[in-house]
Amino acid sequence: MVIHCKEKFNTEKSENAKYIEYFNLFPYELSDFQKWAIYAIINGDHTLITAHTGSGKTLPAEFAIQFFKEKNKKVIYTAPIKALCNQKLYDLRLKFPYISFGILTGDVKDNPEADVIIMTTEILRNTLFTKKINESKRSISDENTLAGVSQISLQFEMDMNTELGAVVFDEVHYIGDQDRGSVWEQAILLLPPQVQLIMLSATIEKPEIFADWLETEKNKHLQFDKSQTKKNLYMTTTYERVVPLTHYGWITAPESVIQSEKGTPYQQKFREVLNKPIKLADTSGKFNEINYYKLYDILSHFQKNKTYIKRPFVLNHLVKYMLQNNMLPAICFIFSRKNVEICAKEITICLYDKEDKTPSIIEHECEKILISKLRNYKEYIDLEEYKNMISLLKKGIAIHHAGILPILREMVELLFEKKYIKLLFATETFAVGINMPTKTVIFTSLSKFSGTGMRYLLPHEYTQMAGRAGRRGIDTIGHVIHCNNLFNMPAMCNEYRNMLTGAPKMLTSQFKISFNLILSIISANSSDLLHSIDNKLITFMEKSFIQNDIIKEINNYGAIHDELSSKILHIESQLNDPLICKTSMEILKKYYDIQNKITVSANKQRKKLSRDLNNIEEENKFLKTDIQKYEDLKKLKCELEKNSNFKLNAVNYIQNNIDTILSILKEYKFIDYTLVLSDKAIVAMHLQEVNSLALADLYEEMEGFKEVSAVQLACLFSCFTNISVQDDKKLQFPDCEDLTVKKMADSITKYINKYYDIECENQLDTGTDYTLHYELINYMKKWCEAEDEISCKNLINKMKNENEIFLGEFIKAILKINNIAMEFENICESLQNINLLQKIKSIPQLTLKYIATNQSLYI
Repeated sequence: MVIHCKEKFNTEKSENAKYIEYFNLFPYELSDFQKWAIYAIINGDHTLITAHTGSGKTLPAEFAIQFFKEKNKKVIYTAPIKALCNQKLYDLRLKFPYISFGILTGDVKDNPEADVIIMTTEILRNTLFTKKINESKRSISDENTLAGVSQISLQFEMDMNTELGAVVFDEVHYIGDQDRGSVWEQAILLLPPQVQLIMLSATIEKPEIFADWLETEKNKHLQFDKSQTKKNLYMTTTYERVVPLTHYGWITAPESVIQSEKGTPYQQKFREVLNKPIKLADTSGKFNEINYYKLYDILSHFQKNKTYIKRPFVLNHLVKYMLQNNMLPAICFIFSRKNVEICAKEITICLYDKEDKTPSIIEHECEKILISKLRNYKEYIDLEEYKNMISLLKKGIAIHHAGILPILREMVELLFEKKYIKLLFATETFAVGINMPTKTVIFTSLSKFSGTGMRYLLPHEYTQMAGRAGRRGIDTIGHVIHCNNLFNMPAMCNEYRNMLTGAPKMLTSQFKISFNLILSIISANSSDLLHSIDNKLITFMEKSFIQNDIIKEINNYGAIHDELSSKILHIESQLNDPLICKTSMEILKKYYDIQNKITVSANKQRKKLSRDLNNIEEENKFLKTDIQKYEDLKKLKCELEKNSNFKLNAVNYIQNNIDTILSILKEYKFIDYTLVLSDKAIVAMHLQEVNSLALADLYEEMEGFKEVSAVQLACLFSCFTNISVQDDKKLQFPDCEDLTVKKMADSITKYINKYYDIECENQLDTGTDYTLHYELINYMKKWCEAEDEISCKNLINKMKNENEIFLGEFIKAILKINNIAMEFENICESLQNINLLQKIKSIPQLTLKYIATNQSLYI
């Protein structure tokens, strides 16, 4: 059962004495939600912890690591992004030097035999499926042939049933992420039911819905196993922030603007509002409507009089105020990588005190960090990006976004932790999980691009970023400041209020019935009979969180059905009652049918039908009143039929999707009619980093890439790297110097378009990524051929100048190419394609060089 821990933890009960011993291991008093979570862990139960940033929700997970270490059990710690995995490894190794930690992110593999392995959720899901596929392969082989069975290589070896004590899902609210949420559900469902789950989440609306689903699904598997006891799920929630936040508006203007309003009512208004923080929401979350209208009035007046204050003036004036009023360090969130860099350079003042020696030692400190971890540190020190970062750091400023070289990003994080940075300009990604609290958060905008256009931040997005303000144990209050000069304020007060104080996001399933998932389940159950595999496909999908949404939808349609049926019965009773309806049903039906025919009839026929209508009207003087009821009845019956169809679609949603996908897989020769996987299906099943069906088709077309070189493969894989290129610089068609690469790029485009059209025609939502780009193809060929540092450096500069490709994005692309190559290693082993395997294994040597490596300062 789900136990919602709303009560205080009673430390005076005698039966709680053993738990108090554990609580006393900490040098400070624990919050009640932390005590309940530790209570659940000790008792072998699951726990879901929902709390604000900085409230201490990681503490129970850290307790679990020590607790299971003492029981000689391993722990898997999953995080949503690679950067968070790296940072978590660094933090935990410092905190628990007597426990061994490893990491697996796809880019990095270190100590996979450790007591605690930190990994992305994708690695965990892939490993769980691979283990099931290997088990299935073993079960269909007798003892004589077992040695010849091709087993898929695992990223790490662990007996999940006997060695694994618990899995920590950090940032578990990612289960609601549109792109990746499905992976989290699959990982949870694939884990053995006896493994404890410790889930850490930001505050979410109605967490009990998610908790009920999870507890039910995990215990379903235990009801038939008498050796295992069912697990409760303890839901420990806190909505209180340890360090409360105050939200302010900020409008600035030079004295000349204030003086220009001399003698007008606005001069006094300017004096009251300008160049100071104006409270928009207090620590209790109460929105200040009066101050909102004051700010709105000033900005409207500015707009009317075409008074525009330039951004450098706004930012410098605000930073100067913060410096004078002890409001640093601060993070300034900007929703554009390019503007992050521009804004940082616009700050003209040094943020260190005059007697502070940091400006003179910061460069040496940076070099020390790099030298301690990197053999090739000189390559980084010579970079223009590094030199630009140093010049900013000497003023107490730094930048952080996904386009920055990963090593430089990590260097900034380490410097921030050491309190060298006073003002950090960052994109939204800095708010995801990375533990970098600050005193103040600044917003230069409250809207962002959402893929189709600009929109205001949703409450949970705003809270995620604003929540970085306020350092536990250091600050009594966190400040959040909006630079209202720099963006259009929401025109409606309620819109602004909702952004700042609105309810957290409700978790909704993003589970996708995808081609890969179907192939993986078939492969994991290949030893079963045909009808059994079909049942297992349905069973797995029905266990997902999406089933809750389907049931809710079915119940909603059921309620609508009852309401419509009731209305239909009521109108039918009226139409059949001669005291209410004076015209017979037969006449009403005849009249209604003629009305419908008249609109589609030829002129001669229309005249006759019009006469018939007139005759009926003359003979039935109450018809005009009665026909309205009949028309209402027909409309309601039409609505009822539509509703019934919608309900039937919801009831059959999972079955219909599975049938459609199986039909497509059969048509394009991925499986046969007995659900046996073809070689092409085995290729597709192993590919998670790319559009799997399209690349599997290309693999078949190119005869297992028999005549394709390693360099050409790297060029092909670059099409899947999703780098950001401005629209005016994007290539609409492949423009390749190498004819073989051109042929492959043309073909992969054709296959991508084919499966996109198939998905649209069949109204599927498989979550497949159909994006493709060609901007890196020619650069990748030159990169593979570059033999020295100068060649690499020149090519990086060329990419930046021609396509404005950020260095960090290029390295991310290189690492993804290598991840695709790793997936192909498993394909080659499964299909015994030795020729391709040799070429695939040379891709890292061709691509990982100079500063394009998987190095990390955290490892």
